[in-house]
Amino acid sequence: MGIELRNVFYTINGAPILRGVSLSLTRGMMGLIGPNGAGKTTLLRIISGYIRPDEGAVLLDGTPVADLDSKARAQKMALVPQNYAFDYDFTVLETVLMGRNPHKKAFEADTREDIRMARDCIEKAGIGALADRSVLGLSGGEWQRMIIARALCQQSKVLLLDEPVSNLDIRHQVGILATVRELAAEHGLLCLCVLHDLNLAYHYCDEITLLKEGRVFAAGAPRQVMTKDVLERVYETGINLFKAGEDTFILPVMKG
Repeated sequence: MGIELRNVFYTINGAPILRGVSLSLTRGMMGLIGPNGAGKTTLLRIISGYIRPDEGAVLLDGTPVADLDSKARAQKMALVPQNYAFDYDFTVLETVLMGRNPHKKAFEADTREDIRMARDCIEKAGIGALADRSVLGLSGGEWQRMIIARALCQQSKVLLLDEPVSNLDIRHQVGILATVRELAAEHGLLCLCVLHDLNLAYHYCDEITLLKEGRVFAAGAPRQVMTKDVLERVYETGINLFKAGEDTFILPVMKG
C-alpha cells in the first residue's frame, strides 16, 4: 500500500495552506512534523479524502483518492483525528466494533470474530479493563486510546494519526507509538502520524517529513532530517541535541 501526493495546493479564504506538496509514502511509521500552521493536519485530511485539494492529486496504490467512495476509502485508510466528539452512550467495545462497519453490509450483525478482533485491539491500546464502560465516562487519554483501538479494528492498510498521543501520559505515549510501529512492521502497514513532540518523532518514526509554511522543507530518515541546523531554521529557535547512552534527545534552548 502506497500513497503519492503530486503537487498538492490548498487554500482557505485565499490564504495558502499547502503550496505544491509532493510526497511518496510506502510502508512503515512515517512522521509528519513542523511548526503550528505548517499544514500538517490539512495534509492528513486531504490524504484521507475528507477534503479535496485545489490543485494536484493524491493517489492510493495508483488510484486517485477522489475516485473512491467513502466506504472504499474506509476499507483502505483509517483516520484518527485530533479532536473527536461522541454524544451517545455506547460502551468502549461497541465503539471499537464500529471499526468493522466498512467491511460489512448495512445492518449486518457483529460476528464472534468481529468481537474477538475488537477486544484484541482494545487490549493492544491498553484499555482492556474499560471494554464494558460507557464512553461518556472516559478521561481524555482513555478516549484517545479507544479511538486508536477502533482504527486498528478497521484493519486498513493505512493509518492516519493526527496527534494520537497528545492527551496521554508518558507511559501510554511510548506504549501506543511502540504498538503502532510494531503493527506497521508486522503487517506491512503505512502509518502517517502527525506529531509535535520531536523526541517521539525521532525515536519512533522510520521516515520524517518536515513541513514549513505549507511546503516540504526536508524529508528522509530522522537522523538526516532532524539535525540542529534544520530544526533551528524551521522552528526559528535555538535547539540542543544531546546523547544519553545510545539515545539522542532534542530540547529547545531555554530563554529568560
